[in-house]
Amino acid sequence: MIGIPLGLLAGNAAEWVMHKYVLHEMGREQNSFWGFHFHEHHRLVRQNGFKDPMYDERFPLGFHAQGKESWALIGASVAVAPLFPVAPFFTATLWYCAINYYRTHKHAHDNPDWARENLQWHYDHHMGRNPGANWCISKPWFDYIMGTRIYTEGCPRESNPLGWKKMPKWMERRLFPDFGEQVKQQTRAA
Repeated sequence: MIGIPLGLLAGNAAEWVMHKYVLHEMGREQNSFWGFHFHEHHRLVRQNGFKDPMYDERFPLGFHAQGKESWALIGASVAVAPLFPVAPFFTATLWYCAINYYRTHKHAHDNPDWARENLQWHYDHHMGRNPGANWCISKPWFDYIMGTRIYTEGCPRESNPLGWKKMPKWMERRLFPDFGEQVKQQTRAA
Protein backbone atom coordinates (compact mmCIF):
# COMPACT_ATOMS: atom_id res chain seq x y z
CA MET A 1 0.00 0.00 0.00
CA ILE A 2 3.04 2.27 0.03
CA GLY A 3 2.25 2.61 -3.67
CA ILE A 4 -0.62 4.98 -2.92
CA PRO A 5 1.40 7.84 -1.35
CA LEU A 6 4.23 7.19 -3.82
CA GLY A 7 1.73 7.34 -6.69
CA LEU A 8 0.25 10.60 -5.40
CA LEU A 9 3.70 12.14 -5.17
CA ALA A 10 4.74 10.80 -8.59
CA GLY A 11 1.50 12.04 -10.15
CA ASN A 12 2.05 15.52 -8.72
CA ALA A 13 5.68 15.47 -9.89
CA ALA A 14 4.51 14.50 -13.39
CA GLU A 15 2.06 17.45 -13.39
CA TRP A 16 4.89 19.80 -12.45
CA VAL A 17 7.37 18.42 -15.03
CA MET A 18 4.84 18.31 -17.88
CA HIS A 19 3.54 21.80 -17.18
CA LYS A 20 6.95 23.42 -16.76
CA TYR A 21 9.12 21.64 -19.31
CA VAL A 22 6.70 20.35 -21.94
CA LEU A 23 3.78 22.78 -22.01
CA HIS A 24 5.73 25.96 -21.29
CA GLU A 25 9.27 25.34 -22.55
CA MET A 26 8.52 23.13 -25.57
CA GLY A 27 5.16 24.85 -26.03
CA ARG A 28 6.71 28.31 -26.23
CA GLU A 29 7.10 27.76 -29.99
CA GLN A 30 3.71 28.47 -31.54
CA ASN A 31 4.02 25.74 -34.20
CA SER A 32 5.03 23.10 -31.61
CA PHE A 33 2.59 20.24 -30.92
CA TRP A 34 2.49 21.57 -27.35
CA GLY A 35 2.07 25.25 -28.38
CA PHE A 36 -1.67 25.05 -27.76
CA HIS A 37 -1.17 25.40 -24.03
CA PHE A 38 0.73 28.63 -23.96
CA HIS A 39 -0.68 30.22 -27.11
CA GLU A 40 -4.34 29.23 -26.78
CA HIS A 41 -5.13 28.15 -23.23
CA HIS A 42 -3.19 30.93 -21.47
CA ARG A 43 -4.48 33.58 -23.87
CA LEU A 44 -8.12 32.55 -23.44
CA VAL A 45 -7.83 32.29 -19.67
CA ARG A 46 -6.34 35.80 -19.38
CA GLN A 47 -9.01 37.22 -21.71
CA ASN A 48 -11.89 35.55 -19.87
CA GLY A 49 -11.00 36.03 -16.19
CA PHE A 50 -9.65 32.47 -15.74
CA LYS A 51 -12.44 30.80 -17.73
CA ASP A 52 -11.47 28.69 -20.76
CA PRO A 53 -14.71 28.51 -22.79
CA MET A 54 -13.25 25.84 -25.06
CA TYR A 55 -13.74 23.17 -22.38
CA ASP A 56 -17.49 23.58 -22.87
CA GLU A 57 -17.43 24.01 -26.65
CA ARG A 58 -15.20 21.15 -27.78
CA PHE A 59 -15.38 17.37 -27.61
CA PRO A 60 -12.66 16.28 -25.15
CA LEU A 61 -10.90 13.91 -27.59
CA GLY A 62 -10.37 16.13 -30.64
CA PHE A 63 -7.11 17.46 -32.09
CA HIS A 64 -7.26 20.77 -30.22
CA ALA A 65 -6.00 22.10 -26.88
CA GLN A 66 -8.39 20.20 -24.63
CA GLY A 67 -8.16 17.06 -26.78
CA LYS A 68 -4.35 17.06 -26.72
CA GLU A 69 -4.52 17.35 -22.94
CA SER A 70 -6.89 14.34 -22.81
CA TRP A 71 -4.82 12.27 -25.24
CA ALA A 72 -1.61 12.99 -23.29
CA LEU A 73 -3.29 11.77 -20.08
CA ILE A 74 -4.62 8.66 -21.82
CA GLY A 75 -1.18 7.97 -23.31
CA ALA A 76 0.51 8.33 -19.92
CA SER A 77 -2.08 6.01 -18.37
CA VAL A 78 -1.46 3.37 -21.04
CA ALA A 79 2.31 3.78 -20.64
CA VAL A 80 2.20 2.91 -16.93
CA ALA A 81 -0.24 -0.01 -17.39
CA PRO A 82 2.56 -2.65 -17.60
CA LEU A 83 3.49 -1.75 -14.02
CA PHE A 84 0.12 -2.93 -12.73
CA PRO A 85 1.08 -6.59 -12.07
CA VAL A 86 4.07 -5.61 -9.93
CA ALA A 87 2.81 -2.32 -8.44
CA PRO A 88 -1.00 -2.33 -8.55
CA PHE A 89 -1.56 0.36 -5.91
CA PHE A 90 1.04 2.66 -7.45
CA THR A 91 -0.34 2.19 -10.97
CA ALA A 92 -3.97 2.59 -9.91
CA THR A 93 -3.03 5.75 -8.02
CA LEU A 94 -1.35 7.17 -11.14
CA TRP A 95 -4.56 6.44 -13.09
CA TYR A 96 -6.53 8.21 -10.39
CA CYS A 97 -4.12 11.18 -10.62
CA ALA A 98 -4.65 11.43 -14.39
CA ILE A 99 -8.44 11.41 -14.03
CA ASN A 100 -8.31 13.83 -11.09
CA TYR A 101 -5.99 16.19 -12.98
CA TYR A 102 -8.33 16.41 -15.97
CA ARG A 103 -11.46 16.71 -13.85
CA THR A 104 -9.92 19.35 -11.58
CA HIS A 105 -8.36 21.38 -14.41
CA LYS A 106 -11.57 21.40 -16.46
CA HIS A 107 -13.71 22.26 -13.44
CA ALA A 108 -11.35 25.09 -12.49
CA HIS A 109 -11.52 26.70 -15.93
CA ASP A 110 -15.29 26.24 -16.11
CA ASN A 111 -15.77 27.79 -12.64
CA PRO A 112 -13.27 30.60 -11.97
CA ASP A 113 -14.75 31.47 -8.57
CA TRP A 114 -14.33 27.86 -7.44
CA ALA A 115 -10.74 27.85 -8.71
CA ARG A 116 -9.90 31.12 -6.94
CA GLU A 117 -11.15 29.58 -3.68
CA ASN A 118 -9.81 26.02 -4.08
CA LEU A 119 -6.81 26.07 -6.45
CA GLN A 120 -5.10 29.30 -5.46
CA TRP A 121 -1.71 28.15 -6.81
CA HIS A 122 -3.18 27.46 -10.26
CA TYR A 123 -5.22 30.65 -10.23
CA ASP A 124 -2.02 32.53 -9.39
CA HIS A 125 -0.23 30.78 -12.28
CA HIS A 126 -2.72 32.17 -14.79
CA MET A 127 -3.89 35.44 -13.25
CA GLY A 128 -0.81 36.47 -11.28
CA ARG A 129 2.07 38.37 -12.80
CA ASN A 130 4.38 35.37 -13.13
CA PRO A 131 3.21 32.56 -15.47
CA GLY A 132 6.70 31.10 -15.07
CA ALA A 133 5.89 29.68 -11.62
CA ASN A 134 3.19 27.70 -9.80
CA TRP A 135 3.27 24.68 -12.10
CA CYS A 136 1.05 22.30 -10.11
CA ILE A 137 -2.67 21.98 -10.78
CA SER A 138 -4.32 19.46 -8.43
CA LYS A 139 -2.17 20.11 -5.31
CA PRO A 140 0.78 22.51 -4.83
CA TRP A 141 3.10 19.88 -3.37
CA PHE A 142 5.83 19.84 -6.01
CA ASP A 143 5.83 23.63 -6.25
CA TYR A 144 6.77 23.65 -2.56
CA ILE A 145 9.34 20.89 -2.99
CA MET A 146 10.95 22.64 -5.99
CA GLY A 147 10.56 26.15 -4.58
CA THR A 148 8.36 27.34 -7.46
CA ARG A 149 5.28 28.38 -5.47
CA ILE A 150 5.43 32.14 -5.92
CA TYR A 151 2.74 34.39 -4.50
CA THR A 152 1.45 37.42 -6.37
CA GLU A 153 0.12 40.27 -4.28
CA GLY A 154 -3.65 40.45 -4.63
CA CYS A 155 -4.02 36.82 -5.71
CA PRO A 156 -5.53 34.38 -3.22
CA ARG A 157 -3.27 32.02 -1.29
CA GLU A 158 -3.87 28.61 0.19
CA SER A 159 -4.06 28.35 3.95
CA ASN A 160 -1.39 25.65 4.11
CA PRO A 161 1.24 24.12 1.83
CA LEU A 162 -0.55 20.80 1.41
CA GLY A 163 -3.37 22.59 -0.36
CA TRP A 164 -5.92 21.24 2.10
CA LYS A 165 -8.92 23.41 2.74
CA LYS A 166 -8.57 22.93 6.51
CA MET A 167 -5.61 21.43 8.37
CA PRO A 168 -5.78 20.70 12.10
CA LYS A 169 -3.87 23.43 13.97
CA TRP A 170 -1.75 20.89 15.88
CA MET A 171 -0.63 19.34 12.58
CA GLU A 172 0.09 22.70 10.99
CA ARG A 173 2.26 23.77 13.96
CA ARG A 174 4.20 20.50 13.88
CA LEU A 175 4.67 20.21 10.12
CA PHE A 176 5.00 23.86 9.11
CA PRO A 177 6.03 25.94 12.13
CA ASP A 178 7.49 28.80 10.07
CA PHE A 179 5.22 28.62 7.01
CA GLY A 180 3.33 31.82 7.88
CA GLU A 181 6.58 33.72 8.18
CA GLN A 182 7.81 32.38 4.80
CA VAL A 183 4.60 33.60 3.14
CA LYS A 184 5.04 37.06 4.68
CA GLN A 185 8.66 37.23 3.45
CA GLN A 186 7.68 36.15 -0.10
CA THR A 187 4.90 38.74 -0.15
CA ARG A 188 7.28 41.50 0.92
CA ALA A 189 9.80 40.44 -1.77
CA ALA A 190 7.18 40.34 -4.53
